[in-house]
Amino acid sequence: MTAQGTNYPEAGVRWSSHQLQIALTAANHHAQRGGRRLHLGSADRDDLRQDILLAMLQRRGQFDPARGAWSTFIGVVARHAVADRVRAEREKQSPTFVPLDVDDFPAGCSATQQDAVDPSLPLAIERAIEDLPAEPRALLQLIRQTGDVADAQRASAQSCASFYRGIADLRFWLLAAGLRLPRGVARRRSQAVA
Repeated sequence: MTAQGTNYPEAGVRWSSHQLQIALTAANHHAQRGGRRLHLGSADRDDLRQDILLAMLQRRGQFDPARGAWSTFIGVVARHAVADRVRAEREKQSPTFVPLDVDDFPAGCSATQQDAVDPSLPLAIERAIEDLPAEPRALLQLIRQTGDVADAQRASAQSCASFYRGIADLRFWLLAAGLRLPRGVARRRSQAVA
């Protein structure tokens, strides 16, 4: 169990009733606004309001009247608290990407791997190629021809940013087609082919 009260600033800073009213109003406003952005229910909006108020309490000692008004300071603290919640929600919902490097597929599926070839993977890739739109299909065929994503990027006429946006799109198409790495497959470094 952690010690209580160690995360709070000194208790000597007190709020006036006017400052308290501004803080409560700002917390309610930003919690409602952030709740709409995050599609939160009423209970979660109350939790967000409490998080905002806690951030205000923790940072109240940083207020400097020479630098700005109390309402401005409280607004900035509230926006930062909402941004922290948005960032945390985004990290929870971020997709996992399937690597497309040839050596990341199961053993024996690339020319640089010497193990037995899984016979279902080439068939699944062929089926996926038939269903892909033109751009992802061309990109996958280029990767198959060159044998590596980095080599495919160098061989392509696209800029790096456009190429890797296409790779991200291709990953989603392959996931939609049911192609994904089995659990527990370790990432392997590319080996030089002699």
